[in-house]
Amino acid sequence: MIVRRPPACAGFTILELAIAVSIVGLLGAIVSSAYFRLADVRARAAAQAQAEQARQAVRLFALRNRRLPCPDLSAGGNGAREGIGGSCATGAQVGWLPYESLGLARPEPGARLRYAVSRAAGADLVAPAAATDIGEPDFDGDARLRAALALSANLPASTARPFVTGRGTPADPASCTRVVANPAFAIVAPVRDRDADGTGFDGQNLQMAATGSTCMAAPARAMDDRYDDVVVAESASALLGWLAANTR
Repeated sequence: MIVRRPPACAGFTILELAIAVSIVGLLGAIVSSAYFRLADVRARAAAQAQAEQARQAVRLFALRNRRLPCPDLSAGGNGAREGIGGSCATGAQVGWLPYESLGLARPEPGARLRYAVSRAAGADLVAPAAATDIGEPDFDGDARLRAALALSANLPASTARPFVTGRGTPADPASCTRVVANPAFAIVAPVRDRDADGTGFDGQNLQMAATGSTCMAAPARAMDDRYDDVVVAESASALLGWLAANTR
């Protein structure tokens, strides 16, 4: 009698298993990277929305008060109001967003926005000087603000006033010795602390947050492994046009 042996069971070789594990690992890395990238994009979009809300609040403040707000000069933005102790120092240009003065809720410390405003002799947007030769009474100060904005729009570029630098590309280098524009005001929102320095801000905005430097990264700077802040800057001419459109 002939005894037939059952056929040998087919299985995976060590090479096949190694290839399968490598593929699974690669797919896992791709999915994980995409997930964290999406989380970064969402976090930056949320910061962009907060910065835009702050921009509108500053505009409305200017419309009501015929001047721009003074920065909150308290440590860490804990004051939430203009200046410090009810006083705005002459020439104070860089600080925290004065949330309560703008009618906004104050966020947690790590999410607070930096705020900068242009102040120059004759073109102080926080305390506009009396306008002359306007041909009509200036009862509410509207002419003073318009005159200060018009003058500010025509001032030469300067590192003495808040300014934005380049986007950090070879064609548009970022350097705090290079002034691309001096906005009427600017707002900087942190997203994640890419530099892990504890401030939450990245790039040129590090010194703005730590020392009150007038230098800021460009609004159009792209997000990368070292930078993800959101910068919103309003030019004097753009603000002047907005005010004119909303005071007719």
